[in-house]
Amino acid sequence: MWSGFLFARRCKCICIECIWILFVILSCIMPSMACAADGRASFASLLAGGLSPVGLGGFNSSPARYADPSYGVSYYWLDGVEESSWNLSLEFGNDAYRMGAFVAYESMDSLYRKLYSEAAYARTWPHLALGMGYGLDMEWIPGGDFWTLHRFKWAALFNWRKIYVAGMVSGFMDEGVTSILGVHWISDEAIVAFAECDFRYLYVGANFRWKFVEIGTSYRFPNFAVAVQLSFNGSHYGVSYARGFKHNSIGWNGVHVSRWLNNERRKIN
Repeated sequence: MWSGFLFARRCKCICIECIWILFVILSCIMPSMACAADGRASFASLLAGGLSPVGLGGFNSSPARYADPSYGVSYYWLDGVEESSWNLSLEFGNDAYRMGAFVAYESMDSLYRKLYSEAAYARTWPHLALGMGYGLDMEWIPGGDFWTLHRFKWAALFNWRKIYVAGMVSGFMDEGVTSILGVHWISDEAIVAFAECDFRYLYVGANFRWKFVEIGTSYRFPNFAVAVQLSFNGSHYGVSYARGFKHNSIGWNGVHVSRWLNNERRKIN
């Protein structure tokens, strides 16, 4: 924590509000036994990692990201079970800030419905990003009970050359907080690798890109789980299919369609 204060003193350009955000992050990060299922659906795994420095947001993605103006629609479903999720993500910004929104509608048979919406903001510098997000979770049983939950996220990202180190704490009010730490390595435009830990599980993965084709893989230890994604990306559009398997659990599938608003996807280095 003391090193964080020293760093803040040296960075005269950081405003008072952002210093306060960093203080909250450093004071709240602690081991947590809760499982974080990164992705655009609460039961699926995001192949780029929840702490990725760029990319459309999801249920457990970090708000501390660099802006890559875009929007996307995705659909997830489980094997052999009437449970699915429609998702909409969008973001805009520039080199100084990023704003994002995420909406997910999840249904399970005729027994359960869930509508989750989230807004996120990040202040970004060449070597630092600080972000926070707020989510409203509405759940109900058709013809029965209805309840709401409020969720908050705080996150920080520091990068030097090709290494991105990030941390995030999040949680619903009155339910405690969960935390996750991770590192992402961008070797060049074609290879990205990451490792993330939520103090219960370790997630490792890599993305490989050849011109318009991209393959992503993600693994979870212990209680082994694996996910694979195949993507086809052009200058403005991207389409992908993801498949995941979990230890002693039901597999899931996901289809994504994205559009980038700039001439090309943001290149991080």
